[in-house]
Amino acid sequence: MQSVAAYFDVSDASQLNWAHRINTASKLEATLADDDIHVIEADIHFGAGDATPLVGESSDTAELDAATLIAAANRAGKAVKLDFQSPAAIEPTLTILRLLKPSTPVILHAEIFSLLSASNPAEAMEPDHFIRIIQHSCPTAVISLGWSLKRAHDADGRVEESLIQQIAIMLVQRLGPVNYGLEIRAGYTPGVGGLRAEQGAAVIFDPLPASPSPAHNIAHNVVQLVGRQRRVA
Repeated sequence: MQSVAAYFDVSDASQLNWAHRINTASKLEATLADDDIHVIEADIHFGAGDATPLVGESSDTAELDAATLIAAANRAGKAVKLDFQSPAAIEPTLTILRLLKPSTPVILHAEIFSLLSASNPAEAMEPDHFIRIIQHSCPTAVISLGWSLKRAHDADGRVEESLIQQIAIMLVQRLGPVNYGLEIRAGYTPGVGGLRAEQGAAVIFDPLPASPSPAHNIAHNVVQLVGRQRRVA
């Protein structure tokens, strides 16, 4: 995977300036002109009637297509983080990346549980498949996985520990020794590893061993996010 921090010659990723939800042409134009921005983040949609992946709050209101955003960011020397809003958007976007071959870093993000429980069951995708197709089609991309703690069919916003363990083991096998960051909403996980998570905290996960012990080893430390500076276009 490509190191975004190394590409921009900063000591760590906390020094990167991000522009979030750049989902309109005017926001993209302003962000491209801002020399302080390193990474452009956008939402990617691909509806049943769409001919190509689109950038926007929804495919119905989209002003941009993904290829336009990726090419513009690459010309401006900026990284892109593409947040897939449905599994259907993933493979067409990978095709675009193969054709454009951007030289700037690419971060590809999906919510694990949204992959598993897509609104259209025919579009559901196993997280393992998501990782494999990225590693095959876009091997230098940074893989970003969200662990949203509330799915549409969950009454209390909880995720089964066995499912977390299963996916965590798969991630270690596929991605190797990496750390996992997770922003937790207050009250959603009252006792992970004996830790009561407060709003605005991030739990940093160490890779789990091949035969993981119970969840008391999962929570490694908590990093407060309040003091972090992030640029938003």
